[in-house]
Amino acid sequence: MAPLAARRHRRGPAAAISGFGRLAYSLGEHGQLPRKFGWLSARSLVSPQSIVAAAGISIALLAGTASLGHPVFFLASLFSFGVLLAFTATQIAVVKLRFTEPERRRPYRVPLTVGRLPIPSVIGAVLTFAIWIDALATHKGARYGGPAWLAVGLVLYVVVRKSRGEGLLERVASADEHRDLAQAEFNRILVPMKLGEIGEEMVATAVKLAEERNASVEALHVIRVPLEHALEAELWDEEERADASLAEAKLLGSDHNVDVHGHTVRARSIGQAIVSEAERLDADLIVLGSSPRWRRQSRFFSPTVEYVLKKAPCEVLIVAFPQSVLEAEPAPA
Repeated sequence: MAPLAARRHRRGPAAAISGFGRLAYSLGEHGQLPRKFGWLSARSLVSPQSIVAAAGISIALLAGTASLGHPVFFLASLFSFGVLLAFTATQIAVVKLRFTEPERRRPYRVPLTVGRLPIPSVIGAVLTFAIWIDALATHKGARYGGPAWLAVGLVLYVVVRKSRGEGLLERVASADEHRDLAQAEFNRILVPMKLGEIGEEMVATAVKLAEERNASVEALHVIRVPLEHALEAELWDEEERADASLAEAKLLGSDHNVDVHGHTVRARSIGQAIVSEAERLDADLIVLGSSPRWRRQSRFFSPTVEYVLKKAPCEVLIVAFPQSVLEAEPAPA
C-alpha cells in the first residue's frame, strides 16, 4: 500500500501542473495569455512558462494565506469560486452553440434535448450558478479572493490583447489550427505494422480512412535489430513475419479497393524509424495503436508512441485498445 500511496502522492502535483499547462496552452494560442504560453516544449510537453507560472502562483498563494487562521478553507473556497464559475460558463456555452452553430458535427448528443435546447445543460447552468452565489455568501475566499483573482485575469487579458493589437472581443485563431479528423484530407497514410489483433485493427483503421478519402496506405514493418547484431545480420524469422504481415495488409486493402504499399526497414529504434519513414514518404497521417499495459504504469503511452507524438512531421491518430485485446498480445517493442 505504501508504494501505491507514494505514487499517487507524486502524481498529484504533476497532474495539477499538466492541467495548468493545457489550459495555459489553449489561452496562449487564442490570444488570452502571452504567445509563449502557447508554445510546447519537446521535453516537458507543456510550455516552460506554464511550469514557472504554476510554481510562482502556488508559492504566492501559500505565502499569502499562511497568516490566516484556516488557510486550507480559504484556498478551497477560492478554488470553488473558479470551478463553479467555469462549470456555469461551460453549460451556457453548450446551450449557445446549439443555436449559433447548429450544423456542427457532434459525436455526442445530450439526452432530453427539446428542439435545439439541451435541458440538462440548462439545469446544470442554473444549479452551478446558484451554488456559486451561495459560495460567495458563505465563504470568504470566494467572496474576496475570487473577485480579486478574476480582476487580475481581466487586467492581464486586456494588456495581452492591446499589446498584440487585437480587439477585446475578437476571436483569435491558433497559429496551427487543429483540424477535425472527420473533415481532414489525407493523401498518404502510414501505418506501422504490429503482430496480433492490435496490428490488424491498426491496418483496418488506416484502410477505412483511406477508403473514405481516396488515399493510399503505406504499411511499414520495422525490424528492431539489437545492438549486439549488425543491421545487416540475418534475421530470417523476423523477415518472414514482416512479409506475412505486409501481405495481409495488402490483401485487406485490395478487398476495399485501397492501394496498400508495404515495405520493411531495419532500425535500432522503432520510433525513429517510423518518424524517418513518415518524412521520407511525406505522409499526412500516422496510425498507431496504444495498449492499456502502459496505462497501468507511470506513463500513458509506450516509449515508441511518445517518441512519434513528439517528433512526427504530420498528424498522428492513436487507436486505443481495451485490456481484453492485450491478454493474448506479445510484449510491445
